[in-house]
Amino acid sequence: MGKRKFAELRNILLLHLSKGKKTINTLSKESGVNWKTVDNHLVYLMGKGMVIEVLNSPYARIFEITEKGKHHIDTIYPKGILRFVKKEDKEKGGKSNILIL
Repeated sequence: MGKRKFAELRNILLLHLSKGKKTINTLSKESGVNWKTVDNHLVYLMGKGMVIEVLNSPYARIFEITEKGKHHIDTIYPKGILRFVKKEDKEKGGKSNILIL
């Protein structure tokens, strides 16, 4: 798999956040993106008003998609074509969520 573009990474994060509030680590695991990269892109998405930080404590930071973020996702991916599926990841010995378009 080649290097993903910034827009693709941000769309992936928004898609995962569209399923509910999440921490950076949860987003990292679900999307397969390094936690620091997730953090950097969340800062960008917050600046664009697509994501808000709903909890900032010494132990966890929780993020939520905004209406603007939902609208962005709806314009890119029309309703009904997205679904999350579980995929066995034999290399890591676990399961991860992937998006099927």
